[in-house]
Amino acid sequence: MSRRKRNANSGFTILEVMVAILVLTIGLVGTAALMSTTVNSTARSHLMSTAALLASEKLEDLSRFNVNDSPVAPGGSLVANTTNYFDNVQISVDNGAINETTTTNGASTSYVQTPTSGMVVTPNAGLPATSSDTLTFNRRWIVTNNTPTTGVRTVTVLVTATTQAIKPQVTFQMSMVRP
Repeated sequence: MSRRKRNANSGFTILEVMVAILVLTIGLVGTAALMSTTVNSTARSHLMSTAALLASEKLEDLSRFNVNDSPVAPGGSLVANTTNYFDNVQISVDNGAINETTTTNGASTSYVQTPTSGMVVTPNAGLPATSSDTLTFNRRWIVTNNTPTTGVRTVTVLVTATTQAIKPQVTFQMSMVRP
């Protein structure tokens, strides 16, 4: 009888503890992998939404020009920087202000929007110092005549995030047709 009491009061065997640790480890590794994937997907989504915004912004800017103005003349490239058909954009958020610097053909223009003072545009501002939240994008566009039909132009903008942390590289392409 005393032998049965001792067995009933004994703890877990070393084998049971090892199996429990193994199951716990597998669960924790799976959770860590899921968290890593979630963080990467969130960062990628943020870059994609910003790239879409920048593509839309550039199309709006180009749509303001008269059909005979040089910024909407046929030309450009989506694979190489072509003078007058590319720019670089840096975006950061600093104390509630949105800082955007656009560099075209070596000339930088700074746009700062704050909740209290609205938009402040500074031509020839130079590039600001980068911070931990600075995002940098390259924008290229191409204007083609008589596409998809005679008498219209297609404007296509390609925005590429320059961060190397996200693989594959984030790109976003948008087009519009105009007379």
